[in-house]
Amino acid sequence: MPKRQEEWITSQQAAEMLTNNSGHIVTPTYVRHLAKIGKIETKDIDLRTKLYLKSDVEAYQVKQRGDGSVRRDARAPRGGREEAIA
Repeated sequence: MPKRQEEWITSQQAAEMLTNNSGHIVTPTYVRHLAKIGKIETKDIDLRTKLYLKSDVEAYQVKQRGDGSVRRDARAPRGGREEAIA
């Protein structure tokens, strides 16, 4: 039986596929993170470049974790600024 041909894609292509499948924006940086934690198989091209297994990307579903309100609230200014006593 012939071996199945594996198809490999770039992080940009993987991010576009995950964005289309998930309904929210997925960045190439997040694709690299998924590969680092073993969710997507990679293939090294050189010391800097990796490709991602298309079947792994197609099978993975990125879930929306929240609406960002916690981070927004944490970054919001907090009232008046107190002067430091030296």
